[in-house]
Amino acid sequence: MSDYSSLTVTSIFGHNDGAAAIPAILRSMKELPGSKGLLLSPQKPINLPSQIDWTEILPLDYRQYSLFVMFSLHNFILTEFCLIVQDDGWVINGKSWKKDYFDYDYIGGPCHAAFVGSELVPAYQWVGTSNPTPIVIQNGGLSLRSKKFLKVPSCHGALYYFSEEQILQNEDVQLTGIYRLQLEKLGIRFAPNHLAKQFSVEYLGPIFHDDLDLSNLLGMHGQTRKLIDENTIQITIPKDQLQSIHREDELLNYLSSELNYNISYSS
Repeated sequence: MSDYSSLTVTSIFGHNDGAAAIPAILRSMKELPGSKGLLLSPQKPINLPSQIDWTEILPLDYRQYSLFVMFSLHNFILTEFCLIVQDDGWVINGKSWKKDYFDYDYIGGPCHAAFVGSELVPAYQWVGTSNPTPIVIQNGGLSLRSKKFLKVPSCHGALYYFSEEQILQNEDVQLTGIYRLQLEKLGIRFAPNHLAKQFSVEYLGPIFHDDLDLSNLLGMHGQTRKLIDENTIQITIPKDQLQSIHREDELLNYLSSELNYNISYSS
């Protein structure tokens, strides 16, 4: 069994007390025994379990969340690694943990967007492109980060890239896309795509994820799936809309039949 004592399962909520993240923190801690739990939010939830530590932070808006993760989060993490989780991103199956994950400074599930040259290409339209090689954004909503990684932007004077485009405001787009090559020159190690897509998925993409065995999947993060208690996933869109998402029915069936989650669908 792996030793998770060097890991803090962390959730950051800037707009409320963060109570919605409690199931994700608890389930992730259960799947990774020995890990610590931490909630950062402006108010302490009244139902916060004793095994989760809480630290007060100031309120954050959408952009300030990314600024906080990039430049302040390292001050709150006392372990060698942190695992960022959210109410819609958590560890689904600790048995799929790979010891190699601790060899990297950042791992997040490859998402639908990638930089091809200077252009951010969405919706897996970059699949099959080889010149230049796409830099695939690794999702931050469920991500493993070393303390070294957390400190690098502050220690090396990296600047937040201000943009009116919302997707470019996201800290994961900036850290794993815009600044990735510079961070690699500073010794930061990003997990390769073939390993990262076993770590987590946002939404499965045609061709790119077709070789993914779901039994190897450690976690997931997606806005349409929220963990509302330790074993119940709330689907936030009507069931008939799921058919448009590649392999989503297969993923939900796996969660239900193999991992014993209860799936609750919107009416």
